[in-house]
Amino acid sequence: MKKTISLILAAVMILAAFALTGCSSTDYKSLDGIKKAGKLVVYTEAGFPPYEFVSDNEIVGVDIQIMKAVAEKIGVTLEVKDVAFNTICASVKTGKAAVGAAGITIDDERKASVDFSEPYSSTEQYVIVAIDNDSIKTVEDLNGKQIGVQEGTTSDFLVSDLISKGTLANSALKSFLAPAIAAAQIGKIDAVIADKLTAGIIVANNSDKYKTFKLTDKNGGDVGETEQYGIAVAKGNTELLAVINEVIDELLKDGSIEKWVTEYSELAKKIEESTASTGESTNG
Repeated sequence: MKKTISLILAAVMILAAFALTGCSSTDYKSLDGIKKAGKLVVYTEAGFPPYEFVSDNEIVGVDIQIMKAVAEKIGVTLEVKDVAFNTICASVKTGKAAVGAAGITIDDERKASVDFSEPYSSTEQYVIVAIDNDSIKTVEDLNGKQIGVQEGTTSDFLVSDLISKGTLANSALKSFLAPAIAAAQIGKIDAVIADKLTAGIIVANNSDKYKTFKLTDKNGGDVGETEQYGIAVAKGNTELLAVINEVIDELLKDGSIEKWVTEYSELAKKIEESTASTGESTNG
């Protein structure tokens, strides 16, 4: 009897193992797998307006609109998940997510782990400082200062590189989950470095507190290169990449992406203005 019960329990455990394997075997690293799942799982970090941010408890923005168009083209539903920025490419690489869409700058380090779409937008690095701070005007003035960045972003990489090369040898790097959170710490830290549009939105409705300007050296030269944003997919997922590139091409040609940048920048400014007056969190 005990032997029979043991055999039954073993059989149940094997069946359960197969069931669990089946539940976790969705293949988001291929277009066929996405179609079978019936959904396009997109990882983003919803604190980066106008590309992704929270409005009325919903993640919205330029990247989300692009992904809606891609999901529609494929014929599946869109599922967007808000995660830490520095986990996105790793999650796409392993197939936990089908796509990473979070204002991700295309660079060689990331290209080693994921494939990127054609660029759909570009940006430069800007500095945010207190409105009455006249001592910081160039990158050299940041030496010895406490600098805030969003963890895992090109702003983070740029400042880390400047510190390691000695340009900012005496500076302290402070990482935050989102640029707006970092900016709110000005006073405790000296400056924040962020992408141009995001810096502009943060400052727009806090002009009594902050100001922003392009990051240059003392000779007026650019610090860091102009960056281009792309959509990340798993390496070798050429069919999905082809669909994304087709959609991006269509949206660039008809002016949709440019229109969305303007629309969502204005919406983000309104949210910043509203939350600044009420003291509520900008990330709902």
